[in-house]
Amino acid sequence: MTKNNKDLNIVSISLPDRIITDIENALSELGYMSRSELIRDAVREFLREKKKLEDVKGTVEGVITLLYNHDVASKVSEVRHRYLGIFRSFMHSDFNIDHCSCCEVLLFSGGASSVRKAYYELKSIKGVDETHIYVASR
Repeated sequence: MTKNNKDLNIVSISLPDRIITDIENALSELGYMSRSELIRDAVREFLREKKKLEDVKGTVEGVITLLYNHDVASKVSEVRHRYLGIFRSFMHSDFNIDHCSCCEVLLFSGGASSVRKAYYELKSIKGVDETHIYVASR
């Protein structure tokens, strides 16, 4: 990382063409002045979600949804089986769209720490395109 005149770190990332195209379209639609500005906002949102999830304590219940490529179904299944203690039920459906072929909905109930670990493991699998977690409030 290097620093420019405004004390901002320069970070280089690699993205697939379809994401670059989506970013370019979003720039004008949403009024962003640069890719960097849009990506900074996205990172801030990710960090807010992470903090919100880190603040959850005790036993939690909710739903995790995933969209992923069929090639990584076995990796998703491995994580699901590793956390059998929290996953109460799941539903799997095959989709027929360009970049995702599988959708999975996992219902969980368990310790917040285990739920976080499972969620982050699922989220970090290469080929999992989208992950969302919904924690039920008390």
